Amino acid sequence: MKVKSRIWIEVDGTPFLGNGRIQLLKAVNQTHSMSSAAKSLNMSYKKAWRLLNEINASAKEPVLDKKIGGKDGGGTHLTPYGEELIVRFENLNSACIAFLETEFKKW
Repeated sequence: MKVKSRIWIEVDGTPFLGNGRIQLLKAVNQTHSMSSAAKSLNMSYKKAWRLLNEINASAKEPVLDKKIGGKDGGGTHLTPYGEELIVRFENLNSACIAFLETEFKKW
């Protein structure tokens, strides 16, 4: 047997971060493109755009740095705060899993 769990963070009862949103942020960080990130996760651009805007709206600081295309091209990059959110969420998730596994061994 194994214990499974999912965590997510809400702000005022609204989802802020969870595994899916973290995967989207990581994909943006890798591709530097909202469109490419959405495609890599088999997600519509519209859904990715909505989720990323929800994250940005709930965050204490900007998570994304968006540059409109042009001569040098555009792109979307994570801010240092956005990168920090990924690390913090993954650390929290790992700590929760470790705690649950430790507690489950006591059964």
